[in-house]
Amino acid sequence: MKNKVMALLLVAAILAFGGVAFAETGQVGVKAISADTLNKFRQHTVDLREQLKAKDLELRGLYAYDGIDMRRVDELEGEIREIKAKIRSVAVSMNLEPCNCL
Repeated sequence: MKNKVMALLLVAAILAFGGVAFAETGQVGVKAISADTLNKFRQHTVDLREQLKAKDLELRGLYAYDGIDMRRVDELEGEIREIKAKIRSVAVSMNLEPCNCL
Protein backbone atom coordinates (compact mmCIF):
# COMPACT_ATOMS: atom_id res chain seq x y z
CA MET A 1 0.00 0.00 0.00
CA LYS A 2 2.83 2.37 0.90
CA ASN A 3 4.52 1.69 -2.42
CA LYS A 4 1.35 2.50 -4.37
CA VAL A 5 0.94 5.81 -2.54
CA MET A 6 4.59 6.72 -3.12
CA ALA A 7 4.33 5.81 -6.81
CA LEU A 8 1.19 7.92 -7.16
CA LEU A 9 2.87 10.89 -5.49
CA LEU A 10 5.90 10.51 -7.75
CA VAL A 11 3.75 10.45 -10.88
CA ALA A 12 1.78 13.50 -9.67
CA ALA A 13 5.00 15.42 -8.99
CA ILE A 14 6.41 14.57 -12.41
CA LEU A 15 3.21 15.68 -14.12
CA ALA A 16 3.10 18.91 -12.11
CA PHE A 17 6.68 19.89 -12.89
CA GLY A 18 6.36 18.80 -16.51
CA GLY A 19 3.27 20.97 -16.93
CA VAL A 20 5.06 24.00 -15.53
CA ALA A 21 8.02 23.46 -17.84
CA PHE A 22 5.70 23.08 -20.83
CA ALA A 23 3.73 26.21 -19.93
CA GLU A 24 6.85 28.34 -19.70
CA THR A 25 7.90 27.56 -23.27
CA GLY A 26 4.79 29.19 -24.75
CA GLN A 27 5.48 32.60 -23.21
CA VAL A 28 8.24 33.74 -25.54
CA GLY A 29 7.78 37.17 -27.11
CA VAL A 30 5.06 38.57 -24.84
CA LYS A 31 4.92 42.35 -25.14
CA ALA A 32 4.42 44.36 -21.95
CA ILE A 33 1.69 47.00 -21.99
CA SER A 34 1.00 49.85 -19.64
CA ALA A 35 -1.89 49.85 -17.21
CA ASP A 36 -3.23 53.00 -18.87
CA THR A 37 -3.37 51.30 -22.27
CA LEU A 38 -5.07 48.28 -20.76
CA ASN A 39 -7.66 50.49 -19.04
CA LYS A 40 -8.37 52.32 -22.32
CA PHE A 41 -8.80 48.98 -24.09
CA ARG A 42 -11.21 47.82 -21.40
CA GLN A 43 -13.19 51.07 -21.66
CA HIS A 44 -13.42 50.81 -25.45
CA THR A 45 -14.56 47.18 -25.32
CA VAL A 46 -16.86 47.14 -22.31
CA ASP A 47 -20.04 46.92 -24.42
CA LEU A 48 -18.56 44.28 -26.70
CA ARG A 49 -17.43 42.19 -23.75
CA GLU A 50 -20.88 42.41 -22.16
CA GLN A 51 -22.46 41.31 -25.45
CA LEU A 52 -19.98 38.45 -25.66
CA LYS A 53 -20.83 37.29 -22.14
CA ALA A 54 -24.56 37.41 -22.87
CA LYS A 55 -24.21 35.44 -26.13
CA ASP A 56 -21.96 32.89 -24.46
CA LEU A 57 -24.44 32.37 -21.62
CA GLU A 58 -27.28 31.98 -24.10
CA LEU A 59 -25.26 29.44 -26.08
CA ARG A 60 -24.43 27.47 -22.93
CA GLY A 61 -28.11 27.47 -22.05
CA LEU A 62 -28.99 26.01 -25.43
CA TYR A 63 -26.47 23.21 -24.97
CA ALA A 64 -28.10 22.34 -21.63
CA TYR A 65 -31.35 21.26 -23.29
CA ASP A 66 -31.97 17.78 -24.70
CA GLY A 67 -33.40 19.13 -27.95
CA ILE A 68 -30.84 21.59 -29.30
CA ASP A 69 -31.96 24.17 -31.86
CA MET A 70 -28.94 23.91 -34.17
CA ARG A 71 -30.05 26.86 -36.26
CA ARG A 72 -29.98 29.12 -33.20
CA VAL A 73 -26.65 27.60 -32.10
CA ASP A 74 -25.14 28.43 -35.50
CA GLU A 75 -26.51 31.98 -35.31
CA LEU A 76 -25.08 32.52 -31.83
CA GLU A 77 -21.70 31.10 -32.77
CA GLY A 78 -21.58 33.45 -35.76
CA GLU A 79 -22.50 36.43 -33.58
CA ILE A 80 -19.81 35.43 -31.08
CA ARG A 81 -17.21 35.27 -33.86
CA GLU A 82 -18.24 38.76 -35.04
CA ILE A 83 -17.97 40.23 -31.54
CA LYS A 84 -14.55 38.64 -31.03
CA ALA A 85 -13.41 40.07 -34.38
CA LYS A 86 -14.51 43.53 -33.26
CA ILE A 87 -12.59 43.17 -30.00
CA ARG A 88 -9.50 42.09 -31.96
CA SER A 89 -9.82 45.11 -34.25
CA VAL A 90 -9.92 47.42 -31.23
CA ALA A 91 -6.78 45.73 -29.90
CA VAL A 92 -5.01 46.14 -33.24
CA SER A 93 -6.04 49.80 -33.49
CA MET A 94 -4.45 50.37 -30.06
CA ASN A 95 -1.24 48.58 -31.12
CA LEU A 96 -1.95 45.68 -28.81
CA GLU A 97 -1.13 42.16 -29.85
CA PRO A 98 -4.41 40.27 -29.87
CA CYS A 99 -4.19 36.99 -28.04
CA ASN A 100 -5.28 33.65 -29.42
CA CYS A 101 -7.87 33.34 -26.67
CA LEU A 102 -10.49 35.24 -28.68
